[in-house]
Amino acid sequence: MTARLENVGLGKGIAEVQKVVADLHLPASIRVEYGGQYQEQQKSFRDLLMVLFLALALLFVVLLFEFRTFSAPVAILASALLSTFGGFLALLITRTNFNVASFMGMIMVIGIVAKNGILLLDAEQRFRGLGFSSADAMLQAGRRRLRPIAMTALATIAGMLPLALAIGAGSQMLQPLAITVIGGLLSSMVLSLVFTPAIHYFLDREPLAETKPAEAV
Repeated sequence: MTARLENVGLGKGIAEVQKVVADLHLPASIRVEYGGQYQEQQKSFRDLLMVLFLALALLFVVLLFEFRTFSAPVAILASALLSTFGGFLALLITRTNFNVASFMGMIMVIGIVAKNGILLLDAEQRFRGLGFSSADAMLQAGRRRLRPIAMTALATIAGMLPLALAIGAGSQMLQPLAITVIGGLLSSMVLSLVFTPAIHYFLDREPLAETKPAEAV
């Protein structure tokens, strides 16, 4: 059985087809398979998911060798993964289906946010080397990296706006990618400057020295 969807997304169309098939109450001896573009989309999702996990693992190893501590990679990757919720929220607000293009946008957002986290924690290490305390070094690093992080995010958002608004021929294919990137970067400006240093500070802070009671003379 074949069909051609018009004026409806692939995800919504398949959901309606699956609902109709479920209402038929077919016997267990009959097996239903969905092929075509839906099958190719599911294969692409699995491949992209494997690429995402591999990229996160390699990024964690590189950050571990760079910072020589577990707190920095955990803080950077945690903020990068949290920033994807901004992309999902943007897709939800604009009522855009999650597809291969938006999945690629999620991977782009994770890479950009991870880069911002590296810049922030690298500056924090430099201030620590100058003798600043953990809290003061993190505050100074946030002030120093505020403008570069904001400029990178705003420049990328400005470049993605024509695609997000579907301006130009063929832009509708990449519209979900642009919406995902814009939503993820808007949330990352807060996450990179708040959650990354907060997670790193609480994981890497030095324990307070315990004072010993004075001996009785």
